[in-house]
Amino acid sequence: MPTPAPEDYPPALFLTCEGGVEATELTRGPWSHGVMHGGPICGLMSWLIERELDREDLICSRYTVEILSGVPVGKLGVSANVVKNGKRTAVAEASITHEGKLLARATSQWLSRPKDLTGDQISVPPIPSQRANPGAHPDMEYPRPGFNADAVELRVITGSTEESGPGLVWARLDHALIAGESASKFQQVATLSDLGAAVGFEYAEGEQSFINTDVTLQLLRLPQSEWILLDSAVARSSTNLACCRTTLIDEIGVIGWVLQSQMIAPEEIQL
Repeated sequence: MPTPAPEDYPPALFLTCEGGVEATELTRGPWSHGVMHGGPICGLMSWLIERELDREDLICSRYTVEILSGVPVGKLGVSANVVKNGKRTAVAEASITHEGKLLARATSQWLSRPKDLTGDQISVPPIPSQRANPGAHPDMEYPRPGFNADAVELRVITGSTEESGPGLVWARLDHALIAGESASKFQQVATLSDLGAAVGFEYAEGEQSFINTDVTLQLLRLPQSEWILLDSAVARSSTNLACCRTTLIDEIGVIGWVLQSQMIAPEEIQL
């Protein structure tokens, strides 16, 4: 089947509908073309939480997503709840369901917004002019349209999507997260936070691929621009468990970190 032209792509990763949201083809991941990538899962629940909490005076300092099962591309049930809403701190959570089954959940902690937005000043490499080929991973067939190939834009500094090892890659969200809305800075970084495992991917024993089961995002501040630099590397053990560690950097300096627990990928993603 020929790849659709970009003008024929959906208007956003998600459409709102009665009773929940509908995930479009822009959310598709490489593990199974009927299953969402982890990035849109993280982005969707960040939108749910931010909308439910509605606190401009707070910033999300910690955001954890647990992917309990494959999340299908299609209509989904969603919910969000504020657990604590204090003067200087808040805790909120969200979930995604399909046909009554819990597929993913998120928890978040919110703290008073920092007054100093300079962050850790470091020397930041410029954004390359050439767009990376996200479909060059040797073991995966990226769907078109799909999240890696179309919903985000990648510019590689070091590393490669064709070879394992640490990577340094600029990324930005290239489509709307929710149709008819502009993604907030928190929603943008949350959607990109799952990409570290692809930027710095490693193989398990026997050249088997790792897949992450969660994402924990720790933020010092929000990004000052749409481009975020991911400095990612995977540490693995002899037990074939691994952890991807990513430092997040904007055009000023460090904004936070991401940890992703990893295990050997199953032969088929279960829904």
